[in-house]
Amino acid sequence: MEEIKTSFNSKDGRGGLTLYANPFGTGKKFYGRFERDVLSMENLVSRVQQKNPGADEIIINTSISYIKREILAALKEGKAVNLMDLGELYIGACGSTAGDSAGDVQDLTLCVKFSASQLLKESIANVSISSVVFADAAPAISKTINWFTGEESATLTAGKNVILEGKRLKLGSDENCGLFLAPVDEKGEASDDESAWLDCTSLVRQNTPKKIDFYLPDSAEAGSSYRIVIKSNYVNGTTKRKAPVYTYSDVVTVA
Repeated sequence: MEEIKTSFNSKDGRGGLTLYANPFGTGKKFYGRFERDVLSMENLVSRVQQKNPGADEIIINTSISYIKREILAALKEGKAVNLMDLGELYIGACGSTAGDSAGDVQDLTLCVKFSASQLLKESIANVSISSVVFADAAPAISKTINWFTGEESATLTAGKNVILEGKRLKLGSDENCGLFLAPVDEKGEASDDESAWLDCTSLVRQNTPKKIDFYLPDSAEAGSSYRIVIKSNYVNGTTKRKAPVYTYSDVVTVA
């Protein structure tokens, strides 16, 4: 994995940054994820009591329960909620549609989003990074071969085999690992909705660190485009990771 030079604010920083290899050819080699510990409401109530010894735990928890109920009710009514001036919790539209009629709105789904307030943004302005680490190298696909033609190609033949060559390709043994076809949009970006992916794991004939051989499923229709996704918890074919990583091929089209 290529090295990257970076600096952090101070030795007493409170945050850790993990850099992951970018699977897409956008020119950006890495993306970062801020490592975090999550505080539960019980943790927050305990912190309040430590700083305010007279605070009644039962009253605080009861108030939180009432507020949570009203937040859910407001969202159900289609309203946005200002969360203690930290930002707005609101309903947004996810996805996109290529249509230009009201009937095409069914292509979109509703989801909950959060917009941070200026107060919240200012509160994290002085958070410093104490360490920067690189995640284990993800699987790397170097060739996609159409077995039917015997050629390296982005065009695959429906119902025939596909051979992937590269490094660290071996699929993991956990149930949530495998090999998938992820539909792409008009920009070639893969869907984040794993339930929409075509699972090819059971169609894998050869599963080694340097080569994977699998059948295209019947559900991969001619004319459709996908990215082949490897979801593996192996580092080198034997050593396991704590969590699986994703690797995406270039866009392929079924012919």
